[in-house]
Amino acid sequence: MKFICCQTKKRSTQILIASFFLWILAQFYYFYYLDLKNYFIGNTKELYDEFFRPQRTGEGNYYQGRYPGHMTQEEREAAREEARKKIGSVNDDDGFDKDGFRKDTGGRKRNRRSRRKKGSRDSEGSTKVERLKPGCKALEWHSYQFPNCNEIHEIDLQAAVRHPREKYTSSSFPWGFVSNGLWRDVFSCDPRGEVSGSIEAESFPMPPAVLKIMKREHPYDQRNFQRHRRDALVMERLSSSHHLVPIYGYCANTVLTQAISHTLDEVIYAREYETTKKWNPRIGYESKPPLESWMGKDENGELLATRETELGRIHLALGVFRGLVDLHEGDGKTDMEWLPVIHADLQAKQYLVDSNTGKVYLNDFNRCRFIAKKDNSQNAAACPVYIPTAPGYSRSPEEYNNGALTEKLDVYSAGNILYGIITGKKPWNGERGSHIREGISVGKRPEIDPAIRDAEGTVDAELVRLLDRVYEGDPDERASAKEVVVALEELLEKVNEGK
Repeated sequence: MKFICCQTKKRSTQILIASFFLWILAQFYYFYYLDLKNYFIGNTKELYDEFFRPQRTGEGNYYQGRYPGHMTQEEREAAREEARKKIGSVNDDDGFDKDGFRKDTGGRKRNRRSRRKKGSRDSEGSTKVERLKPGCKALEWHSYQFPNCNEIHEIDLQAAVRHPREKYTSSSFPWGFVSNGLWRDVFSCDPRGEVSGSIEAESFPMPPAVLKIMKREHPYDQRNFQRHRRDALVMERLSSSHHLVPIYGYCANTVLTQAISHTLDEVIYAREYETTKKWNPRIGYESKPPLESWMGKDENGELLATRETELGRIHLALGVFRGLVDLHEGDGKTDMEWLPVIHADLQAKQYLVDSNTGKVYLNDFNRCRFIAKKDNSQNAAACPVYIPTAPGYSRSPEEYNNGALTEKLDVYSAGNILYGIITGKKPWNGERGSHIREGISVGKRPEIDPAIRDAEGTVDAELVRLLDRVYEGDPDERASAKEVVVALEELLEKVNEGK
């Protein structure tokens, strides 16, 4: 190697040649060592012990350095027995009480570190903070699930997703991969060939469904199974609602729902998105097309959904809070016992807007929480909910303060959406630092231009007053979603009468 390096005058070439030889040596050593080690483990225990196994370091340390996967069943049982003798009695006492705390600690309780990690979860994936408290009882339907896995498994992903994406485009909605969030990848598809099987054209219309599949980096555990079960169950229980996204199927960590063209933030912040380029995995960096290019129009030529008119702002606000009313109050069309469902992740992007009708739909319930009732209560009094974490900047003060939670936290988060509808700007100018969370936790609110707040007799001034009610720091004083809808409907009626 020295001879070869010396024949070249450029130092960069010498370094490249030396690196290549070092890489070859590393590969040879790595694979040779592993193959030899595996051979010794599987065929010659004595040779493995002589060359690879760590030596004993003293009395009682026979198993030190011995990996469980390399131990025989007899050795593992012997190791367990030795551990039991050290931490408990011979009467199968493992040294812990029924609550998982160490005994004989002088009255102090110490977490069961060796067997139960801090924040361990129960059979449904809930942490200790999230579990039902004594005296609380879940409603009967909270445990329901209605999977229709055959419907999901019969979807030919190659035919329903990949093929249309390669050959066709849609003016309003992409075929194939649509987007992804923190938990799921979203693909548009045509499960039964309702569109792709009957139309032979260069461009396809709107795909009928979207398939939401959990990302592979997330564990397939009970916690995530329960997330998707609750997501599907909420849509199933409220399938008669006109303000929630319709569900078509659910299986394990996959949900199939109706495809709806756009998210609410694309309407509220349309002008900002038109001038800002963002990464698109299909075509690279791009800015959003103008709102007028994809939003439908009514008979008067007005956009079906927009925040740029007074009526448009009222209609968008109604769409936001009507979905919340159904989630909190139930659809009112069944006789089942109902307590509010907390969405717990309300943002403008969690609402979808149909460009053909302008209607707003509430979506994504995989972080939702069911409120239990107090046991033996006659009027189904609600128990508080506790959520261990509050990521993001759109949470309520009680979430950041780790307090007892009710459905009113959704109303506060919806206030951030209402703020965008009124101003066209994101709360806190889109900042997400810790100082924002700290400010919210002590009662700070995003500022409203005094010119809007003080414009007496205008729709915006009325919306600001309503915003103050939903931004109330005390959940008991905060307006409910139903109260907000009533106020908005009265405002809409007043505007229509004044025309």
